[in-house]
Amino acid sequence: MQEPWSHLVARIRSCATPKGRAVEGACSLEGTRLFERALRAGAALEAAITTQAFLDDGDERSQRLLSDLRGAGVELQVVPDDVLVELTEGRSIGALVGLAELPKAPTLASLATGSARFLAAVGIDDPGNIGALLRTAHATGARALLTVGACDAFHPKAVRTSMGSVFKLPVVPFMSLEHAVEELRALGIRSIGSVSSGGTDLHRLHVPPTGCAMFMGSEAFGLNESSQARMDELVTIPMADGVDSLSVNAAAAVLMVRLTQP
Repeated sequence: MQEPWSHLVARIRSCATPKGRAVEGACSLEGTRLFERALRAGAALEAAITTQAFLDDGDERSQRLLSDLRGAGVELQVVPDDVLVELTEGRSIGALVGLAELPKAPTLASLATGSARFLAAVGIDDPGNIGALLRTAHATGARALLTVGACDAFHPKAVRTSMGSVFKLPVVPFMSLEHAVEELRALGIRSIGSVSSGGTDLHRLHVPPTGCAMFMGSEAFGLNESSQARMDELVTIPMADGVDSLSVNAAAAVLMVRLTQP
């Protein structure tokens, strides 16, 4: 006989892949802090699983979160400890795993007002890096994270690493860099590419008042020559002798802070 929670657990497992998320119309989320931030962001939470030990936990924070989830109409199902341990791979960030409705991506035109700033990820297939870039984009005032190609902003690891920013910052996907740059250009937004060498020195970069998007390539390869050729400008962060690059998220943070300055 199938356990009452089996269907929900199967849906959560399905959301580990893009195809599964498309079928379910949802992404998975895990841990106390992520549920708290998703609730504060107004995310549409569908259901969650937890353990009896978590329900019985006398911790004030845990009980407040459980009360908030019930108040939001989130169905809570209790599963055996080993089921939750398997789903979380032993992570100890709070015995809660659940589903949130995938947010609908806005149009770029609806976001490109005033001196809009965007962070764009190109072919970054590490979900941890995408989650970190989401958090950085949110913290530095970007209007959205633009993703090009193999970037999975709603992978479970990306959602965890974003620390809730995925529910607050819009994600606008593009199939190709050409499409992204053309749409930005039509909206009067300049495309700036980050390169490890040969670009404009960061300190001499002119930040356009009409809006711009900072493009980041993968840590291993950066932006290829074809991608660089499509940019309106290339920028390089000066570094100490013997160092040829920063991690993609560290570089994005430095560059996005620069874009907030006149």
